[in-house]
Amino acid sequence: MSNIGCPISYLMNRRWSSVGPDSHEERRAILTWSKRLIHFGIVAIAILVPSSLVGQLSKAQSPLVPDGWYVYPANKLKNIDETTLQCFNNSHNEWRVSSEKGSLKIAQYVPQNYDDLPLPPMLKLEAGMPGRTIRAGLKSSIHFNNAWLLAYDAGEWGGGLWLSNEDGTKTKRIVSENVRTVVPFNGGVLVLSGLAHITMNFGNAFVLSNPDGMNISLEHAISLDGAPSAYSTESDGSILFTTTYGLCRITKTGELQRLFYWPNWTRQQYSNSISVIADGTVFIGMRMFVLKLSLSSGGYQEEWLLPNNCRTFSLREFDCVCRP
Repeated sequence: MSNIGCPISYLMNRRWSSVGPDSHEERRAILTWSKRLIHFGIVAIAILVPSSLVGQLSKAQSPLVPDGWYVYPANKLKNIDETTLQCFNNSHNEWRVSSEKGSLKIAQYVPQNYDDLPLPPMLKLEAGMPGRTIRAGLKSSIHFNNAWLLAYDAGEWGGGLWLSNEDGTKTKRIVSENVRTVVPFNGGVLVLSGLAHITMNFGNAFVLSNPDGMNISLEHAISLDGAPSAYSTESDGSILFTTTYGLCRITKTGELQRLFYWPNWTRQQYSNSISVIADGTVFIGMRMFVLKLSLSSGGYQEEWLLPNNCRTFSLREFDCVCRP
């Protein structure tokens, strides 16, 4: 703007001569150019300044709130009372978020059925496997060229990660704690494990090589602040996941990043799913609420979403009953 201001200042402060036959023509020309330059300056300000501000705002906060949902007032959450908190904790509403053709989808959470997971044909119940059958507590099975990884999580009844050969005649336990998920990661696998039960609350992340027969190696181990739950793979191969205390990321280099801490009142909302839209906004499905985290200069800005038909609620027979 200084380049625009200099010629304006020069023309406006120029001494006017009252002598000579061309003085009126000169005045008229100078006034014409002054007006044009001033007009140009105003137009430049109108175009450049708002566009830069809008760019900053669009990066700082996404305006998106899904159809059929609204943002629950932050001041009510800040001053939450025990009765309302108990209502939240007992809600039978649990929401799962996902992405469908690039659009966010929110649906009632339905527990996954693991009964049809494939298994090595000759696998037998091994010491340490929870339950009385090879499927009790089974949460995932991944088949490699000549090996299997079998993840178990039966809560307080135990769990672990077993490596098996192709037909299941040989097995060995390689992680001795509850395994929440096994995710392909940077040419190997990422194992998220841990347990939150009564006074116990711990978690770990193990980066393992892909197995080759009965051989597998530990590449990296990370201690977490609590038990992990939901996860999502980002476009660059990093893994977003939630723990008892907040949202974290493990980068492809194995770095742990703590991105957002839950407010104290959310400890029993139990996150179950994560979805990230194109502008980087993170949606997390959980009990009662869907949490929306918008990127801002200081990290994430939180908004707690409820369905439009849940404007008021009350605790009734161990459920949080909503009303419009």
